[in-house]
Amino acid sequence: MPPLISGLPARHKVLVVDDEPDVFILTKLSLKGLEHRGRKVDLLEVATGRDAVEAMRRNPDVALILLDVVMETNNAGLDACRRIREELGNSLVRIVLRTGQPGQAPERQTIEQFDIDGYLPKADLTSDRLYVTVRTALKAWEELVELDRHRSYLRSINECVVSLRSFEPLDNALRRILAAAVEICPTDLATLGLETFDPSGNPRSYRLHLATGLDDVRAEAEAVAATAKIHRSEAVAGHVEPLRVHRELGYGFLYLRDAAPDRLAQTMLSLLASHAANAFYAALSQETLSSRQTPSYDLITV
Repeated sequence: MPPLISGLPARHKVLVVDDEPDVFILTKLSLKGLEHRGRKVDLLEVATGRDAVEAMRRNPDVALILLDVVMETNNAGLDACRRIREELGNSLVRIVLRTGQPGQAPERQTIEQFDIDGYLPKADLTSDRLYVTVRTALKAWEELVELDRHRSYLRSINECVVSLRSFEPLDNALRRILAAAVEICPTDLATLGLETFDPSGNPRSYRLHLATGLDDVRAEAEAVAATAKIHRSEAVAGHVEPLRVHRELGYGFLYLRDAAPDRLAQTMLSLLASHAANAFYAALSQETLSSRQTPSYDLITV
């Protein structure tokens, strides 16, 4: 399963849910100039719990919801909180209740029953307290997003690696590795090329691609063109991850068009490339041993 959010946004989104228009204005004034790690804040505004759920459906990368309780119904905010967590499955967004009627949603009871991250009675709320609450929530959200991405990428790499078997055709390993690369760094066109040798020492080439939103003929042509540029060491739009098989048994690349992986994605692509090198070496070695009729194991996990 891919991460809910593939990367940190250029600007943080904060959803203000309140049926009092003045609350949005005061919130905007209180958070003026706020930024975290160079990312400024964009405020989104809705006036009902139902609209809050739909806003989150359209914007799963909202970092924080400042959520009123009493709106179209006495429990509209709490109902929205439950739907966002359970129906939409968004466990990353930070939710802070901001209510003018504490008796409708008592603090201790609400925190115990609902997956919320803060409680702010409007009567006691100051500009400074709101500022601190929002900034703390943004920091927590960033950390959760990075943890979710890290877990998802490692799962993809692990599932790819444990599926590789040296006795299978090399094409199968290439397809699995290419698919794992696209899970880590989504793109509309990904290409994997490998130059190696057959058991007799003759040159042998492989090239595969995965494409979305492109017809087969166009995807094939653009993959061929990109491969030619990479072989000529020409610049291409996107990311190229080198593949080097041990003992000079081959070399190649992973190409992800128009991709600009951040630090975490780059680390994971490099890790995947290392596992790919091991897989290719095992597959090529197994093929060579088999061609020589040398006794070897029938199953080697790589």
